[in-house]
Amino acid sequence: MSHTSFTNAPSPAENQLPIGIDLGTTYSVVAYVDPTGRPTTVLNQSGDLLTPSAVGFEDGQVIVGKEAVKGSVLEPDAFADCFKRDMGRGRFRRQVGGHEVPPEVLNGFLLERLKQDAERRLGPIRRVVITVPAFFDETRRKATQEAGKLAGLEVLDIINEPTAAAVAFGYHQATLRGPNAPAADGERVLVYDLGGGTFDVSILEVQGRSFRTLATDGDVQLGGKDFDERLVGHLASRFLEAHGVDPRGDARDAAQLWLDAQDAKHALSERTKTTVVMFHAGVRMRLDITRAEFEELTRDLLERTQSTTAQVVKQAQLDWPQIDRVLLVGGSTRMPMVGEMLKKLAGREPDRSQSADEVVAHGAALYAAMLLGEKGDAGQPKFELVNVNSHSLGVVGLDPRTRQKVNVVLIPKNTPLPHNKVKRFQTARSNQDSVKVAVVEGESQRPEYCIALGECVVRDLPSGLPAGTPVEVEYVYAANGTLTVRARVTNARQSAAVEIHRPGARELGDLDVWRRRLCGSAIPIAAPSAQPSAGAPPADRSAVLREIDELFLRMGQALLERKLASAWERGQQAALAAAEELRSAEHEAELLEAARRSAASASEAARCDVPLAQARRTVREIQTRLRFAQLALGRECARSGFAPADLKREEGLIKKLEAQLQDG
Repeated sequence: MSHTSFTNAPSPAENQLPIGIDLGTTYSVVAYVDPTGRPTTVLNQSGDLLTPSAVGFEDGQVIVGKEAVKGSVLEPDAFADCFKRDMGRGRFRRQVGGHEVPPEVLNGFLLERLKQDAERRLGPIRRVVITVPAFFDETRRKATQEAGKLAGLEVLDIINEPTAAAVAFGYHQATLRGPNAPAADGERVLVYDLGGGTFDVSILEVQGRSFRTLATDGDVQLGGKDFDERLVGHLASRFLEAHGVDPRGDARDAAQLWLDAQDAKHALSERTKTTVVMFHAGVRMRLDITRAEFEELTRDLLERTQSTTAQVVKQAQLDWPQIDRVLLVGGSTRMPMVGEMLKKLAGREPDRSQSADEVVAHGAALYAAMLLGEKGDAGQPKFELVNVNSHSLGVVGLDPRTRQKVNVVLIPKNTPLPHNKVKRFQTARSNQDSVKVAVVEGESQRPEYCIALGECVVRDLPSGLPAGTPVEVEYVYAANGTLTVRARVTNARQSAAVEIHRPGARELGDLDVWRRRLCGSAIPIAAPSAQPSAGAPPADRSAVLREIDELFLRMGQALLERKLASAWERGQQAALAAAEELRSAEHEAELLEAARRSAASASEAARCDVPLAQARRTVREIQTRLRFAQLALGRECARSGFAPADLKREEGLIKKLEAQLQDG
């Protein structure tokens, strides 16, 4: 779902240039609109246009960008990239340096670096527009806003990447025509956006400064990274065939292999053949790979984008001759096979007039200029952006024939916003005392495969209502993404209304707290050994936080096997499940270690290396997850004022240490 906010636009009193940020999966870009109205990319501290969307932790500091990528070869476990894909995925956390880190925090560190780089050249920055894939749902959009908040930014709005690209394209075309030229006729532009980790395709009608989205679709789990992965797998398989060992079994060699595969992919966009040199287990291997081989390895990935593109044209109720222009966006569109495929589909050469890397950030900056009240040439109107919802909204109903629950779509995907829809249902049985309207988001007819957004309940219905009593349901979907649901039982003259709020951003705290936690120690929680002292204050706040975490951990471990009130059963069950999972993983690792020791030959033993390394990594990950589950259980019980008599000492120490933090 996508939206555009036009109300409460900030006053231009703050002396800040309009800033747009393309927060990419593999690379990010910052742009601004200069005093003449021209969008310009901001060079980062290294003098580059693009900043790798990567974060590492080294020597007590957070490393972002190119240096983080370089460091991934030396410390792969303290490195994270491609975390944009994880945004909005419930309580998902990435393992980095022995810690479980939410993707919003990793994006927060990235945005903080982008902000600092821009401020070195432009002065203080606070208000920005950030782009997201058009296929992002509202939960992922809110997570992106939370990342901006963590970085000290005020996110004026979220704009879809294809829409931003179309805005920049429209500006470019207007510039070519000149200020006094008559407005051009409208164009239907298909934006094919294949980035490092996500894929979007949208069709927009562009006329002057009016941008109307006709249809959009995409895949937030498909991008250049998946093409890299195919090449990594191919190279590793060739090495394994030749030498009996998989280079991915060593974390450092695997990280280097990823970098080499990316370089090879880039090289194959320029020439038809390249060479990769792999090194693992004391063996060096040189391997040639051709563009034709690479294209065959990734053919199905390209076909997925082709299928989605053709589907969007169909959803827009258009034929290819009615598409005036195919605009390429995203670094992965440099692969020659992308242009060749689109040329066959559209019957014309794709448009490469815009910088595939910079166009999205430029469009975001132009949109920021509008929100901040800036204008280009005098008298030019502001942008008009009309988006569509990228996911269908429905009601969970009961099929009268099968008596199975079904998703009844009220507002189909690609419906222009704002929009409202009324549909009549009926009660399922006689004498119902309430009616529940369950709201879901998704395309499947089966509600369990959709996302539950909330419910609207009409309560206290009078007795005696027959089965089949009419129930009127109305969805009011605003341009800013707000959904209001109303339900009316007309025979009873009773109704209810609710504003649906998607799962909100998590309470993530402060970025500085995360920095201290992640950089203070490579181990997330100290082992419960010596009793911490609550006497003299520790040397720094991070030490205090570690002591507090250790106390919470000890409480959680002590509470694990006890009978707890229902309020804490969920946390206890999560910890117990992790403990059981750990026992199973440790047993699997022991079996693999035994198999390696009993191997009849060195080659046979080497073949155990990869699964054994994976098993050990799994054990470490589950150990960390178990500790966090135990810590969360202890913290939840302590915060609720519950502590058995034998844990009162820990509870008292926690209070004293927290008081030290407040005093300090």
